[in-house]
This record gives sequence, structure tokens and C-alpha cells, in this order.
Amino acid sequence: MGLEAEPNDSDKPVTWSWRAILFLSFVYFMAAGFAMVSTTEVAPTFAKPVESEQLPPDANAHSSFVWVFPPVGGPSVVYELDFLVAFMLLTTLLHAASTSNGALALSSFGLGLFTENASLRFGGTHCHASGLLDFDQCSSCNSVLYYVPWVYSAVLSAERLVDKRSFAFPLLCGMLFFGMCGIYETQGPMMGWWLWPRSDGLVKPHATTWQLGDLGVDTRGLVTNAYVAEALGVRVYGVPSMAPFFHFAFGWGIACAFQVQSCFELRGGPLLPVLLGPSLAMLWDPAVRIFEWTIGASKTSAVVVLMLSSFFGALLAGAPLTLAPKRDVLLFLAPCANGLFFFFNAFFGRGADVEPADLRMFVLAVAGCATLAYARAAGLLVRSEGEAGGGKAMV
Repeated sequence: MGLEAEPNDSDKPVTWSWRAILFLSFVYFMAAGFAMVSTTEVAPTFAKPVESEQLPPDANAHSSFVWVFPPVGGPSVVYELDFLVAFMLLTTLLHAASTSNGALALSSFGLGLFTENASLRFGGTHCHASGLLDFDQCSSCNSVLYYVPWVYSAVLSAERLVDKRSFAFPLLCGMLFFGMCGIYETQGPMMGWWLWPRSDGLVKPHATTWQLGDLGVDTRGLVTNAYVAEALGVRVYGVPSMAPFFHFAFGWGIACAFQVQSCFELRGGPLLPVLLGPSLAMLWDPAVRIFEWTIGASKTSAVVVLMLSSFFGALLAGAPLTLAPKRDVLLFLAPCANGLFFFFNAFFGRGADVEPADLRMFVLAVAGCATLAYARAAGLLVRSEGEAGGGKAMV
């Protein structure tokens, strides 16, 4: 009688029972409710209006509000962003056309257009510097079109690295989102690429962008509401601590939405998870407040702990990396150009004169790690069995 091989479960995704998921969700939302009640002011007030039109960056003020207008180096520095985004958009569209992923690229554009407009009209969260072409005074074409290579590259790269059904997929997707956009986000305030709300709630004086509700009757220009000001009030080198964190959460939410769509066999292609997934990102906001409520931690500390925990969570989820994904240079071009551009700006470009050393070190670390991760997903750091001349895949 021959011996039958035991089934190998190593390739199956990690799954939990619905009862466990519902129980943990109940506990989380109960804690989140108490945390949000305890940490949110009912009617936050703004600081005294700032008289100056510009708050220059202070390398020694780690938590200062930075408001730089016009951009460092003048309008030409924004035109450089235009050309960067145009290149990344071109490579992304070429890849989408060659791999039948046009729906994902189009959905990414829809997300960018909706997110930028909603954040301006409803919350007054920020204002982008004008480029060669603009959708609005505070919404440049490069800011909206950036979403196409950003979302497209992160989602496909995460799919190429781990099983799309595993718990590691959303966490890894979130880290790839942060890795690509984080180095752009953190240099933005000091470079004047965009403006965050000042301490008086004013984002850009004399801006004509129309806003809804009470914001629309403020004659000072583009303004924010008190709740957005509270969420974005903690700054590190002028960058709200929650901003890069929400970008991570965006990627996590979109990946989770893809999993839900697959689980319930929902129709709609990538349009449904890309447009609705970011709403799941809001589940991470109460997590920050829980840290504030329970141990009195700052938003910055909570964000760092949660993102580090997510990194180790992806490892502990146990989903093995794909040994040797098929080589795809075209997919790698957009994140590679992104990493090189923002690294060059921080160390050799205009950013070298205005950004503190600590911030530039952060850019170097994130740009390097993210670029390597995207290269690994594109199959550029491994050789398949055939390419290695026989044997197993080699790193």
C-alpha cells in the first residue's frame, strides 16, 4: 500500500471565523467610541489669526506650523512636479494598455478627482500650488493625476508580492501606498508644493475656490473647519502626523475592499473597491484616539506605533512572498521615478537648502526601502528558475 502525501496548507490564506471577526469588531468599536468621546472637543476654537502671509520653516521647531507661499524656487518647482507626474502617468497607462488593467487606472483617476474635490469643498484640508494646468485654484492637475500611478502601482505590486486573499495583503498595500507618497507628503509644506491649514484656520488667503456650508461664507479665502483643524493640528516639520498615516490607511482600505469584493463575488471590477475602499481607512482614526485616551500618547507617537505594528503584522500574517514574480520593468518605472525625484530634491535640489537633516534622512530611508520593495514586486531583485540556470529562485 502506498503512502499518500498529507495535504499542504502552507499556500492557503489565513482565515478567521465570522464569530471571531464580529467579536473583535465589537470590542474595537466600543473602545473607539469611548476614545472619540474622550479626545474630541465639541467646539474646537482657532488660534488668533496670523498676521503674516508666510510662516517660514524653522529647522528647530519640530512641531511648528509651516506655511510657505509662493513655492521655494518659484512656479518652476511646481512645473517639475508636472513633468514627473506626466512621465509616471504615461508609463502607467502604457502598462495598463498592455496588461488589460485600464479599469484600475481609470478608477484611480476617479479616486483622485473625488478625493481632491471633496477635501477642498467639504473640509478645506489643503491647497496645492498651481501647475501648468489646474482643475481648480487649489487643485492642480498633477495633484489629481498623481493618484493614477500611485494607486495603480501599489495595488498591482502588493498583488505580485503576496496572496491577495491573505491578511498580509492589505497591510502590505498600505505600506506601499505610504512608501511612494510619504516622501512627497513630507517635503510638501517646506517646499511650498501645497498649504496646510494655518493656526487660524485659513488655508490660502483670497482663494476663490467654492466651499460648502459655513466655509463658503468665510470671505478670507480657502478655510478649514474646526474638526479638520483638530485632526491636522499635530505637525512634524510642518506635516500633519495624520496625513501620511491616512495614506497608509487608504491603501489598506482599498486592499480590504478588493478582498470583500472577491469574497462576496461582487461585480463592478476595480471601480467599487478603489472608490469605496478609502472609506474603510476611517477605521484607523479611532485607533489613534484609543492611544490618546488610554495612555495619553500624542498623535505622532500613536501613528508611529500603529505603522510599525502593521509592518510586523504583515510578517506575522505568515503569507510568503512570491519567490520570483515575472519581470515587469514597465510597472517599476513610475515608483522608481517617484523615489529618485524626491530623493534628488531633498539632497541635491531646492530641498537641500530648506529641509532639515532629520527630514532628509527620513526621505532617504523611506525612498530607498519603498523603491526596493517595488523592485522586488516587479521581479527585478530575483531570478526565476530558468534565468538562474536551474535550481530554485535566487535573490
